[in-house]
Amino acid sequence: MRVFVIDTRNMGPELQGGLIGVVGSVFPTAEEKKECVETVSRYAGDGWAIAADPRTLIGRLAALTAETACVPFLALDRVAERGGSVRGPQPAASADRGLS
Repeated sequence: MRVFVIDTRNMGPELQGGLIGVVGSVFPTAEEKKECVETVSRYAGDGWAIAADPRTLIGRLAALTAETACVPFLALDRVAERGGSVRGPQPAASADRGLS
């Protein structure tokens, strides 16, 4: 799983506490899922908003964890649907399996 910081200086006030993006492997292991919940919970506890693609397993887990922590969640698939570009690591499915 990878976590990256997204610059929120020019975004709305609800995101001024910070925003992290979460990207995981196509087939996350139990350890990667645990890491996702722990990492998102830690950042959410500090008031950070969470961004991920809810069409992925790790993205759904990040979304549920953000919702539980009552912090904003930005669905990256919605950004792409509205014409924005979503850029990030795009590893091949077989190359990303089991990596954290």
